[in-house]
Formats: sequence, C-alpha cells, structure tokens
Amino acid sequence: MAGGYAGKMGFVDLTANEIKIESLDEGLARDYIGGQGLGARILFERQKKGVDPLGPESYLGFTTGPLTGTKVPTGGRYMAVCKSPLTGGWGDANSGGYFGAELKAAGWDAIFVTGAAASPKYITIFDDRIEIKDAAHLWGQDTIATEKAIQKEAGDKKIRTASIGPASEKLSLISGIINDSGRAAARSGVGAVMGSKKLKAVAVSGSGKAAIADKDELDRLRKDFLKEMKEMGGFAQLLMQHGTCGLTSGLVACGATPVKNWRHTGTQSFAGLEKIGDPDTVIQYQKRKYGCANCPIACGGIFNVTGGKYPVGETHKPEYETIGAFGTMCMCDDLEAIIKLNDMCNRSGLDTISTGSVLAFAMECFENGIISESDTDGLALTWGNAEAMIAMTDKMIAREGFGDILADGVKVAAQRIGSGAEKFAMHVGGQEPGLHNALFLPSRGTGFVCDPTPGRHTAAPMAAIDGGARQFAPYPELKIEKFEKYTYTGKGPTSATASSYLQVGSSAGVCIMPMMFFGNFPLVEFFNAVTGWDLDADEVLSTGARIQTLRHCFNLREGIVPADVKLPKRMLGQPPQEEGPVAGVTLDVDSLAREYRQAMGWDPDSGQPQESTLEKLGLTELVKTHG
Repeated sequence: MAGGYAGKMGFVDLTANEIKIESLDEGLARDYIGGQGLGARILFERQKKGVDPLGPESYLGFTTGPLTGTKVPTGGRYMAVCKSPLTGGWGDANSGGYFGAELKAAGWDAIFVTGAAASPKYITIFDDRIEIKDAAHLWGQDTIATEKAIQKEAGDKKIRTASIGPASEKLSLISGIINDSGRAAARSGVGAVMGSKKLKAVAVSGSGKAAIADKDELDRLRKDFLKEMKEMGGFAQLLMQHGTCGLTSGLVACGATPVKNWRHTGTQSFAGLEKIGDPDTVIQYQKRKYGCANCPIACGGIFNVTGGKYPVGETHKPEYETIGAFGTMCMCDDLEAIIKLNDMCNRSGLDTISTGSVLAFAMECFENGIISESDTDGLALTWGNAEAMIAMTDKMIAREGFGDILADGVKVAAQRIGSGAEKFAMHVGGQEPGLHNALFLPSRGTGFVCDPTPGRHTAAPMAAIDGGARQFAPYPELKIEKFEKYTYTGKGPTSATASSYLQVGSSAGVCIMPMMFFGNFPLVEFFNAVTGWDLDADEVLSTGARIQTLRHCFNLREGIVPADVKLPKRMLGQPPQEEGPVAGVTLDVDSLAREYRQAMGWDPDSGQPQESTLEKLGLTELVKTHG
C-alpha cells in the first residue's frame, strides 16, 4: 500500500451490531484520494438512490486522507460524509483538531456507519479493535461532558472523540459533529444523521504512525515551506497572529460580509463593528493559542470568560463565520454574547453559520410583523437583542416552542411560518450560505450554486478569480489571469480548475488556508513524498475533476436539478443595495454557472455530465450501474 494510507476501512452496522473490515485498494485510493473523494465513491456505489438520510439505510462516514496524520503542514483534517438531510443531496463537513490524525494512528483510512441502534451507542477504536458500547448514560449530555466521560471510562485523557450534543440528538437539520471540545464538522446536517443512528460518539486511540515513502524529502519540503511561511506577510501573518476573527473588520469594510440578513454591507451599516470586529478586542479573552494536528499556523485559541453576563469559563475562540453570523447578520455588537452563543453551539452541536442565519431570518420576520411575541414564546426578536438570541438558541437546542420551528434552518422555518416569510429566508439549495458576499466577489456565487454542497464558502475557491492575478499553488496550471471583476464570461475554465484542485487537497486531509490562499503550498510534492507516487499537476486536476463530478452525479441521482439551485434575489442585488461598497451591483451568476458546468464537461443547462467526460474520468460504468 502507498505511504500515507493505513490500507483498511471499517464498516459498522448498528442495526445488526456487526463490524466488518475491508482492505483499501491502492488503485481506488489513487483515483479518489480519501476524504470526500473516497466517501463519494463508497456512498455512490453502496448507498441506494433515494434513501432517507435519517433512515437506517443511510451511510455516515468518517474519512481521512493520505496526508492526515503526517508531518505535512496542516495534515490533520478529516471529513464526515453522508446524504445531507438539509439539502437532499451530497453532504460533507470538514474538521480539524486531532480526531482525524488519531484515526490514522489507529490504523484506519475510514469508518463507515450504517443502520440505527435501538438504544444510544458509542464506538471505541483502539488500534485494530472496534467495539460498540452502551451510551444511554451519555445521551442528553453536551459534547464536552461526553468527551470527558469517555476519557474517564477509557482511562485515557488523550483519547480523541467526535460526538454529538442535544441538538443533533433531536435531529436538528443544522447540527454537526464536534471533536476536540470545539472543532466542528458542522455543515450539511451531518450531526442529525449521526443522531438518527443513535450514535453518540466515536472515540479513537492509536499507537501507530502513518507510513511515509520518503521521509527525508518530506522533511525537506516541510522545512522549506515553514521558512517561507514565516517570511510571508498579509493573510498568513493575520492567521498566525489572530486567526480568522482578524478578518472581520476588513471584510465588512470591503463589502464581503453580509449585514442584517444580507440586506446591507459596509461599515456604515453596522455602528457596533469595532466592538466585535477589532481583532485585538476579540483576542483579549484568549488564554492560549493552539493549532490542529501538524499545523504550524495555530489559528485557534482558547478563551476564558469568567465575568460579565455570560461567564462560560474556558471555551474556543469564535471564528470569523461565527462572528459574522451572530454579529453583523443579527446586528449584535455584544462580543461576550457571541462567545456564549459559540460555546452553546459547540456543546449542543449546532452549526454557527446556520444558527446565526436562522436567528437573523426570524428577526426580519419579527420586524415585518409576520411573527410576534405571541409566536416567539414572549421573546422580542429585535435586531441585536443578545438576551433574546441566547434564549431562542436554547429553545432551538431543546426543540421547545418557537425554537422547534427554527431548529431545521431557514428554508424549513419559512415553510412552517408561511405568510410571506420565504422572501426573508436566505438559503442556497436548502443550506444557509457562508458569510461571504458574491456582490463583492461574483465568482463566489459560482461556488455557492454549483458545488454539490450549495452555499459552502469553503467550496468556492473560484472567488479568488475576481481578486486579481495570482496563483493558488506553485504550478503553471494554477495561475489566475487578471479578470475584470464584474465580467461574466471567460471565467469558467479557471473556476473548474480551482474547484478540481480544491477537491484533491481537501480529500488529502490538509487545511484549505495554506493550500488555496498562500500560493506556495507544494501539494503535489507533499503527495509524492508521502505516498511514493509520481503525481503531477495534470493528474491532480484530473483526479479532482473525477471527485467533483461524482459528487455532482450523486446530486443528479437524488433528483436535484443544478439549474434550480440559485442565490436568493437579495444576494444577487435584486434590487441593488443603495449604499455601501457594493451599491448598485446586480449579478449574473447564471452565466458564470453555465460556463463553469460547461468547463467541467457537464451540460451547461441540465448539468448532466457528457458521455465523453465520464469516459475520460473513468466514471462511465459506475454511473451507469449505480446512477
């Protein structure tokens, strides 16, 4: 087996209480890498078309990549994969921390879970040994309490746990899986899938190490990259100094951050910006910095809040997306309330992007008289009302009162409320979008509507196309020419290249930050040093196109019509904003999307891959048999 791979996968059937082990074929690994690539290949072949994502026939996978658990910088990511109960199509969620690296150290490339237990269970993995254990005593506990309880039961404080909290247990469609007390595989509703299986946690302890084909070459590549990274300015330094919370003020100022449920942009639209956007103000609560496994950037932080109205003690630093979701989207300038809400989401399993978005949606409904305090359990959901936000989030976690209406995201909430609420529901294909405005970078919209996980900011690297000439990576194939920002033709091939490259890096188990934004991350060379393969950029891009096309085919199989996935009119600038940095802008994302699909070798209108595309990518028989 190639270096970087453990060479085996585990399949746990919670209905039958059975565990099976399968070898990972090296050809399959090279074709699909790992992560969402391997997950898409397994689910497309083995999961039936049209299954209920919350039913026992659905699959939930925990997948690593060949660079997970190695010395490759940021090589610590894992992916949760499933059919999304939120969108009805392909679902995946990426997380850092140490869980993925521990799974590889235990000797596993992936664990797939099917069935549904009659009573709560958790899975332990100690190297080669997988066991299914009773979790009745853990059900109802938050993720941090669950992690501590499992560590105590195992007698191992270093055991790594991926668990669900009460929101996921109650099948909130906007819930995720939490590992390492605050790292989140948050999107696509993966937590609800785990909750539907009555699976409380997966706990892993490994004593091995990932095999490396050429250790000397890996050490050389790592040393050179770290030296270059330390000498870089701009974004790299911002991440190392403050983390993503350092982005907030700048992104608001340029028009990238949505304000007041996507109605506005710019500093003039939010008077309290400095209270939550100044990076030094945010990290005043930081007790210590930390990095995920094998990560030299260390953008994470542990806060300690002991005073004020919301003393949470030690908790994880809120990311930019969280500050945007609870802050600018809801017009809340109470930083300690945002820290509290972040802690509540980490403990319960709620996705902060979706939670903040659904609160902003409810506030706009409240503002327009569609709902009132008689509907909201007496809570005044006015803009910036931090106490009401916290109280309603509690209700969402418990599915109590109006919280039950909101607990499945804005699309479902709008359907339940009716009375015109739909026009305030900002979602893309059923999922609340990441807090990055396509009105500022139009190609962001390409990724939002074209990726099989709609609305996903991390799946839209083509946004960089509108930011000027640059390179994603040190390969001629990844160079971006200068494009006029608001031109809607000619960008398709570059968008296709960017998304294909992203698929491979994410599937490999490295972080998107250096891989897609530093410009000097030698992904191909890291691959070859670890695996012993002889990849080049062309093969990497072909493999990425294969993964992206199969994820896309998964959605087609589930009845999703690509052209029906659109940005809400407000996000397109219909009507255009009247003030701020993107005033007067109206987008033509349909043209960008059609060009992207065509460049991927899919029909620009129907989205169906051309026969020649499937043949070139080696997908013809798989799609014919299981599509």
